[in-house]
Amino acid sequence: MATGIRKVVLLGALAWVTVRASAQQIIPPYLHCVSVNNNGDIRLDWGVPGNACGPFQAYYIFRSNNINGPYSIVATILNQFQTSYVDPVGNGGNTTYFYYMESDFNCPGGTVLQSDTLDNLDPVTPIINYVTVSADQAVINWQPGTSPETFGYIIYRFLNGFNNPIDTVYGAGVTTYVDAASTPSLDTMSYTLAAIDSCINTGLINESPQHTILLEDTVIRCSQSIILNWSRYDRWQKGVEKYDLFISVNGAPPVLYQTYTVNTLRDTISGFNDGDELCMTIVAKEKNSAFLSTSNEVCVTLNVVQAANDLYVRGVSVVAANTVEVKYSVDPLADLKTFTIERSVDSISFTALATFSPPDLSVVNVFLDTTAQTSQSSYYYRLITLDSCNVHDTSSLGRTMLLQGYAFSDLTYYISWNPSQMDYGKVINYEIYRDDGNGFNFLTSLNAATLNYEEGNLTETATPCYYVVAVDSMIFPNGVKDTIHSRSNEICLNQPSQIYMPNAFAPLGKNNVFTPILNVEGVKSFSFLIFNRWGEQIFFSENPSQGWDGKFKGVYVQQGAYAYVVDVIDDSGKHIQAKGTVMVIR
Repeated sequence: MATGIRKVVLLGALAWVTVRASAQQIIPPYLHCVSVNNNGDIRLDWGVPGNACGPFQAYYIFRSNNINGPYSIVATILNQFQTSYVDPVGNGGNTTYFYYMESDFNCPGGTVLQSDTLDNLDPVTPIINYVTVSADQAVINWQPGTSPETFGYIIYRFLNGFNNPIDTVYGAGVTTYVDAASTPSLDTMSYTLAAIDSCINTGLINESPQHTILLEDTVIRCSQSIILNWSRYDRWQKGVEKYDLFISVNGAPPVLYQTYTVNTLRDTISGFNDGDELCMTIVAKEKNSAFLSTSNEVCVTLNVVQAANDLYVRGVSVVAANTVEVKYSVDPLADLKTFTIERSVDSISFTALATFSPPDLSVVNVFLDTTAQTSQSSYYYRLITLDSCNVHDTSSLGRTMLLQGYAFSDLTYYISWNPSQMDYGKVINYEIYRDDGNGFNFLTSLNAATLNYEEGNLTETATPCYYVVAVDSMIFPNGVKDTIHSRSNEICLNQPSQIYMPNAFAPLGKNNVFTPILNVEGVKSFSFLIFNRWGEQIFFSENPSQGWDGKFKGVYVQQGAYAYVVDVIDDSGKHIQAKGTVMVIR
């Protein structure tokens, strides 16, 4: 130092506060420091004691080469207000000496007290326990100085190869320092320290500075992940046992996410959602020790490209002739560019129907396919999404029901349909609806294994229409449950074109006109002839609504069998003929 005196240890004056004497105690000088001059002589500095008994006579300085003695008086100070003395040993830089002092006041019967025993050695270098980060400030923690002269510590920030003093803390028992000017979120912060005595003599600096862990993050939007890098924690004598990663999600308490080996300084984490607020720290643990070092805290609100999770077809129904309604949903957080609706008849080869910008993703959306031939085919539907990273996702499948049927000549009606197919769905039942001229009404419910229905006893002129509704219980992988109703196409069933003829009638009774009953789609031409048993034609009509009243030339015919022939050509050009006999009853 500039004074020419090598800085050595001293006794903290605070220790003397507890050595106040009673009237029967002779207080020694307050021995502050023992220093070695450049020439090897040893200088002692002390404070004048306060004594309440008798006049001053002398101060005695004792010295030994062993802390346990024996000690000898090396100087007698006769000036009560003298506060220093140089012991001309000449080799104080190479030999250890121990000193203490006593006071001599004329206090008969008083107890003579001794000062603290100090040596001429440097203060023992403090041992650093750890350097950590707390509340975005660097913190250094060390073990208390073992030298009795320790009065405080000088804190150094190690930067660019140099130890730069930044502060002095007083008190031998102080073991923690917070660097309020530190920036541990921007760079690693390295620290060390040295002990001082009450004369501000400084011991040797700890030559193994320790530093904070710097944690850095990089968000990879397209892979929905975060790359974490952290600096190695070193200078622990026992070495690092492990690194722990703690993560707080959306303000929840931090939890242990992963543990890493001592050589791992990087990881890629994922599994979080767009918009999640994450706060992360790395904690190093010393081997066989409770000491920890926590990194800076990295907090980020994730802005990642959320894929089209939970992309589901939620229902397919024929809502009008050649119109299919496709319902679908997707994760509302999905970061999407386009939607494409595709259709297939075999679930293998799909055709794109439309591509459009994302709709409101917070609701179940609807697409109408107005190009479907709903009375001819059953169709599969799916959606293809394109996200902001140009990644495609494919939805679940849904298939329409194709309803078909036939009207038999015995006035029975048969309908059948393909099973309802919805990914993640299970058919509960099928509901049959019929319109017999007065609007559609619920007819019956069938179990999931039944794919057809037959009924009869309808009127001869009935043309019933049907549709089927599949009731599906849906359980999606994201846990959402739903019950959906998927409707088939409508069909109307006409009886086969034919002519119904009564086998008897009574011209003079209730059913007194013999008229063909036509079940045809339109009449282009019509002829109705009656013959007697000799083959003579007795009636002819070309009007479908004109029947035979049982007369020939204005006179009722005799009871008996008469032959008839009915010829009809319908609107499609189909020729239908009915021949037979009718019994005339009188």
